[in-house]
Amino acid sequence: MIHLLHGKDDYQVRKALHIIRDRLAADDDMLASNTTSLEGRDLGPDELLAHATAVPFLASNRLVIVEGLLRAIGEGKRGGRKKKGDDDPLEPWKRAAAILSDPATMPATTTLVFVEGELNKSNPAFTIFAPIAHTVEYAPLAKGDISSWIKASAKEKKLKISDGAIAALATAIGGDLWALHNELEKLGAYAGGEQIDEALVAEMVSAARETKVWELADAIVAGNERQALTTLGRLLMDGEAPQLLLFMIVRQYRQLILVKDLRDRRVPQDEVARAAGVLSFRVGAVAAIAGRYGWPVLRDAYARLLDADLSVKRGLQDDESSLQLLIHELCALAPKAGTRPAYAR
Repeated sequence: MIHLLHGKDDYQVRKALHIIRDRLAADDDMLASNTTSLEGRDLGPDELLAHATAVPFLASNRLVIVEGLLRAIGEGKRGGRKKKGDDDPLEPWKRAAAILSDPATMPATTTLVFVEGELNKSNPAFTIFAPIAHTVEYAPLAKGDISSWIKASAKEKKLKISDGAIAALATAIGGDLWALHNELEKLGAYAGGEQIDEALVAEMVSAARETKVWELADAIVAGNERQALTTLGRLLMDGEAPQLLLFMIVRQYRQLILVKDLRDRRVPQDEVARAAGVLSFRVGAVAAIAGRYGWPVLRDAYARLLDADLSVKRGLQDDESSLQLLIHELCALAPKAGTRPAYAR
């Protein structure tokens, strides 16, 4: 059996994969040793066929999970554009799809699952593999379905939750199912078997948003652009004001500068924490990042923070576009772990 799971809603995609895996495991206690996970960007047609057509070892099922192959093919990572006179770079994948769809060569014991994110239906790989697979697209939940999903998920987790708490959670989090799943886990642990009400939701969600803001700033100064942009998207979806986020990013760089300066002058840690406005348990982590930054880079970062603020105030960019560009620039400036800073001031 071949499955193609794709769509914007990563939670539902992963849930579908787990259902397939659990169904196979229910009848086969050796499935774990007969499961292979492959990264699509590093995979060729012959290797895919070798794994998919292999028979299970001392078991009745074999599960092969392929992550991101169709996107990689569609982005041209499996070969360049076809030029006049050249062979079609997609031809090996077409042959592979034909072999996979042939019961004579594809063992009935193999379950092959292509796991993808959002895919354009015009993606050439989609047109190759979708016809031979059980293909399901998982779109984000409609607004009217979010409360029902929360209620069903809470029931599955054996949580007691009031209708008001469900409505509050749906309003605060929206359709991000990973965030809703995590919040329900935390709410359930905190409630300890008691009913989850609106007050508890308000308290926990507020703390979660504050944590996300810190995650954004930490990801930027660490140079993790992917995580920073993902966190930014979630914060904006949650309704956080872009100007507040910019303020918190500026605050993070100000703390880096103060901690770096005070540590360079060998000021005691408790005084560093007080002067820089950093919680004492975070001083070590902030100092470790600050130690990788040279003063020229910090000055450049501060200049870019000022430019981003002025570009919005002068109407040159909207808040969100300015933040995205700023994050890209700051992450590009961030030194990697293990690099030595330039100490000249």
